[in-house]
Amino acid sequence: MVKLATARDARFDVDDRELKRGGNTYTYDTLAEIRKERGAQAPLVFLIGTDSFAKIDTWHRWTELFDFAHFAVAVRASDENWLAKGPGIFPREVWPRITLNPRDFQSAPAGKVMTFAMTPLSISSTAMRSLAAEGASLRYLTPDPVVEFIRSRNLYAPARERREAHETDTPR
Repeated sequence: MVKLATARDARFDVDDRELKRGGNTYTYDTLAEIRKERGAQAPLVFLIGTDSFAKIDTWHRWTELFDFAHFAVAVRASDENWLAKGPGIFPREVWPRITLNPRDFQSAPAGKVMTFAMTPLSISSTAMRSLAAEGASLRYLTPDPVVEFIRSRNLYAPARERREAHETDTPR
């Protein structure tokens, strides 16, 4: 569904290699592979939320991640830690990497961190699943290709309805 949601915007690339990789999977390995594929000079940006980025110092080989990509850190309007501490919630080693200038992401292939505010929307995946289960419209809550995918597969209908739909589609 993420691929469907971003397909119309060439600036996004959804990578599913971590889903396909066996055993433990680390962001370090993924970014190292992508960097090798894209070349040393192509700017890469890893999108992440403040909650995850605040704990980045617990990630496998975390200090080396900045050799592979920039980090765009999304700040939700409801993020109480951010409201209280701002960039102070990030590990101190990250602070020198923080920039306010988006052009820094274009002038170097990796290494910078920039935060950006997310437009507050009263949309949650839980609410969308409930709406879909009720048969309500999801239009304008997610891109149309995602709405069509959910509807065509009856994804969030109650289990009984999914079973009945599957039974009518199954050849006998």
